[in-house]
Amino acid sequence: MGANDGHLYTVEVRPSRHDPGRYTWAIRDRGKLVRGSYRPHASEHVARAVALAEVERLIGHDGRSGEA
Repeated sequence: MGANDGHLYTVEVRPSRHDPGRYTWAIRDRGKLVRGSYRPHASEHVARAVALAEVERLIGHDGRSGEA
């Protein structure tokens, strides 16, 4: 398959339900939750940056699965 093994990751950043003024993130693959933040982040920007870094880790992990 392609560089990301067919995954279609999307990142959702939302205001925290429990901590007003803070943000959480979720990573989905075709709508199915793959990872989510365990703690809220100080800003939407920080939450998105953390989520995108996690997507990069997921893609890197998937890309190495076929290597020796």
